[in-house]
Amino acid sequence: MYGIEITGRLKGLTWSAGHYVPDNEKCKKFHGHDYSIDILIDSGDVESSGMLMDFTLVKKAVKPVIESMDHKFIVPGTDIRKGNIDGMIDIVVRGIYRGTMPESDVFIFPYPSDTAEYIAKYCYVEIYKKIKGMIRDLKMKIIIHEGPGNLASYTE
Repeated sequence: MYGIEITGRLKGLTWSAGHYVPDNEKCKKFHGHDYSIDILIDSGDVESSGMLMDFTLVKKAVKPVIESMDHKFIVPGTDIRKGNIDGMIDIVVRGIYRGTMPESDVFIFPYPSDTAEYIAKYCYVEIYKKIKGMIRDLKMKIIIHEGPGNLASYTE
């Protein structure tokens, strides 16, 4: 088995975002993190060049995914209500109004919670779609660092 790994914090694959986790006493408050992403890719084969995949192609697949969340407030789509003012959205968590924000400041998250675990899964799904045809027998793991020392991962 061949493998490559990109350590995001060393390669500029980082972003900052706000979020909340309603089922956690401390994390239910609006707060933010500096995130980074590590990508591990394995395959039973390499290209004729001798490489599993060019690192540059992996980074090109990753950057738009993380840039979509950079300097945004990550909000699960289930918590978003259209506000009374054009371009604004209301955040309603478990039926409780939490605030109003410009829609341009929000990343509408397609999972029920914006934990590091779900962010890892989101990144996995989006990156996998971009590179699946480039590698035979693709196996991938995504690691999300939520600040220093805290990480979550996703693989299939």
